[in-house]
Amino acid sequence: MKHSSNRQRAPHQFCCMFAMVIFLLGCNAPEENISETNQEELTSDLEMLASEEALVKAFNWAKNKALSYAHDGSDPVGYWYEAALPNREAFCMRDVSHQVIGAEILGLSKHNFNMLQKFAENISPEKDYCSYWEINRQNKPAPVDYENDKDFWYNLPANFDVLSAAYRAYLWSGNKDYLEDPDLINFYGLTIKEYVDHWDLGHDEILARDRSLNLPGAAEGASSEASPEGTRFGKHRGIPTYNEGGRGETILGIDMTASLISAYKSYSEMLKLSGEPGKAEEYLEKARSEQEFLDEFWWDRELREYRSIWYSDKTFDYFMVGDNQAFLHYLYYFEAISDQEKITGLVEEYASKFDELIVELQSYLPIMFYENGKTALATKMIIDLCGPGNQRRDYPENSFTVIEHLTRGLMGINVDAASNTFSTLSRLEENGSWVEMRNIPLLSGKVSVKHYGTSRTIVSNLDGQPLKWQAQMPGTHKFLYVNGIKEPCSPGKNYGQPYSFCTVDLESGDQAAVSIEP
Repeated sequence: MKHSSNRQRAPHQFCCMFAMVIFLLGCNAPEENISETNQEELTSDLEMLASEEALVKAFNWAKNKALSYAHDGSDPVGYWYEAALPNREAFCMRDVSHQVIGAEILGLSKHNFNMLQKFAENISPEKDYCSYWEINRQNKPAPVDYENDKDFWYNLPANFDVLSAAYRAYLWSGNKDYLEDPDLINFYGLTIKEYVDHWDLGHDEILARDRSLNLPGAAEGASSEASPEGTRFGKHRGIPTYNEGGRGETILGIDMTASLISAYKSYSEMLKLSGEPGKAEEYLEKARSEQEFLDEFWWDRELREYRSIWYSDKTFDYFMVGDNQAFLHYLYYFEAISDQEKITGLVEEYASKFDELIVELQSYLPIMFYENGKTALATKMIIDLCGPGNQRRDYPENSFTVIEHLTRGLMGINVDAASNTFSTLSRLEENGSWVEMRNIPLLSGKVSVKHYGTSRTIVSNLDGQPLKWQAQMPGTHKFLYVNGIKEPCSPGKNYGQPYSFCTVDLESGDQAAVSIEP
């Protein structure tokens, strides 16, 4: 988390210099209170086969590594997987939010729900509507990040990230507890209203907000390692971005705005599903207002690129590499950018500099490359991320997200529980290649998907409820062939690239093939 194993300086909680000092002073002592437990080794029947052997090898490594971090529920915290530094034996809000879909694909639905619920149940007014940034296996706030309710580490995008992750977990799993659980409902409501208001995070307040907002002068009961201000964490209680570096005092990061847009949209959709269309529209309108703010404040019209960090001297940073890493990928991750020209510019920038980024940030990129026509680069990244040459490949976020990149990115599989539909779109580079994923958990069952290049896809509904399969084929076609029968199809676009699709009903046990030729 905040301090990386190789001591390099990096953004977010991974390794800022402040956290380095805490580490060297021995303040991250939770491990001393953690006892070993005999846990059942978790397995998954998820498989990948492909014409490219190196890709299969990468998948197998990622699957086995991710499962090695999953715990069987015998710890006090219940079902959980590691989502922090290796061997920290804890999970953090940002990392869990990013790992959640990879975990769903690995069959760790119980783990996801339990961990997100743990964050939800620990939100409180005493912590200014924050939760615990990081929770350990003993079901306690990790001491490395927490002193007391007035003195702890917190990056403010976290609440919005967790809310959005819960919605994504619902869409993939169909678990209605994400819409109905009292602790989660309470967390969503407090986050989207009290948290926003209490920390002045709305577009109409954020440029004038006090960077020291809600900071105690001297927290009661602070440890002997407390800062000169009387707290261990000082202004790290309420960082307005996931970026923890920079060349001066950070007032705001673009990811703060992007995460709020995502949260408003996600909450709006959940309200619709819960039968509250009026409130849903209210929060969708809030999302639109934040989007307008992002498009005006963060987009530099003269340079035609996004700003990323705003400092107290009223200057900006843009795309950053080296010690101070770029955070513009959050625009894509939080779906806060819809202009395809701007997306293409962002993709090209990352494509030219991806090898200068640390593992935590590289772990966001392959799906962005897959979805924007850079399959070869995305596949190379995945092979490199999983290979022995990557000295930080054991970081849990790496293995979990590789599973998502291959499933949602290369295979183009997405799920919408609200309509009981899943879609596929091959992003293979050449028609002579093929790839198959078997036993993919989604909704209440499992499916297998096999792509032959970009011209033919076979899907099996292995078990569970009847499903609607939206079979998307790259290119513009007048007809598609469903099990060899010519059928009309409809046009669509995916990140500026056209595709044609038809919808196939699949009963449990059914198999169907869709192709562009008979």
